[in-house]
Amino acid sequence: MNKININFVSGELYKIINVKSLSLTYLQIKFYFNNLDDKYYKILNNNDVIYTNLYDLDYDTIILNNNLTIIFLNYDKDIINKLKSDPFYLKNISNELKNNFDIVKIAVSNNGSALRYASYASDEIKNNFDIVKIAVSNKGSALKYASAELKNNFDIVKMAVSNQGSALHYASDELKNNFDIVKIAVSNDGSALQYASNELKNNFDIVKMAVSNGSGLKYASDELKNNFDIVKMAVSNGSGLQYASDELKNNFNLVKIAVSNNICVLPFVSDEFKNNFDIVKIAVSINGDMLQCASDELKNNFDIVKIAVSNCGFALQYASDEMKNNFDIVKIAVSNSLDALEYASNELKNNFDIIKIAATMKYKK
Repeated sequence: MNKININFVSGELYKIINVKSLSLTYLQIKFYFNNLDDKYYKILNNNDVIYTNLYDLDYDTIILNNNLTIIFLNYDKDIINKLKSDPFYLKNISNELKNNFDIVKIAVSNNGSALRYASYASDEIKNNFDIVKIAVSNKGSALKYASAELKNNFDIVKMAVSNQGSALHYASDELKNNFDIVKIAVSNDGSALQYASNELKNNFDIVKMAVSNGSGLKYASDELKNNFDIVKMAVSNGSGLQYASDELKNNFNLVKIAVSNNICVLPFVSDEFKNNFDIVKIAVSINGDMLQCASDELKNNFDIVKIAVSNCGFALQYASDEMKNNFDIVKIAVSNSLDALEYASNELKNNFDIIKIAATMKYKK
């Protein structure tokens, strides 16, 4: 690697730092200042800051020349240290410092949301591209505190929604209608679709991406809530059936896919499907407790109840009185869970064989 040594003023050698550029060249600067660790400073190359001990820098390629300058900064060390450990300390400092680039940069580099406390005296710093860029790169929702101008800046908003899809909420109306911005947002968080324009809520590609990455179907247009492919994708990911059109909520294939991927949707299906043997069988096979959502007819179906109590003995509580008095059903339930005995009929609670099974279960405990 190339190393370029640049000496400042004569004196006792105190410190050497290396500054890395994207070109993989290292600038080695030799300091000849006393007590340098007690000072904050910046090193400028043709007015561009190439090093500072205040914060980390992102470098573009450095074009080196002999025009290097060191600037010492008169910042209170206690304030700097507090900001580095607690970025929200920004709210406690003077209005002048709240509008200071270096001070605000330290805060938002550690937590982008600290931007809310910047520039109480003016909104100048909230309109500073570099400051807001750092803030939203750290925390997308910091876009909330940016100026209206930067909320409409493509690069800033792109950075914000890449970090946090829901940051779309704070973008300008123009960018909420920008395909590329909304695509990034919903790819990151499907529920960010709620903040998109109505036009994009009706865009097949955008909604497809949203339902692939979360509960986006809830916010899709009515037209797309009635689109078989969109709803199939949503329910295959375990969510969204309750937001589908009434027509698709009654589609057997979609309901079957939905229940197979998320039994919690069973309460949202129509009474017809709560009475469908195949649908309920899938649900209780995964979790016996889902028997509670079945129709009264299926709560009295031997095969359905048997599957439910085999999976979870406690599910006996949701069975019909007839099933609670069925020896085979209660035997399976109690063999699975001693507490299931509480829900058996009075007759079976006093049955010798059932009591024997319960006693064996109690002994195992």
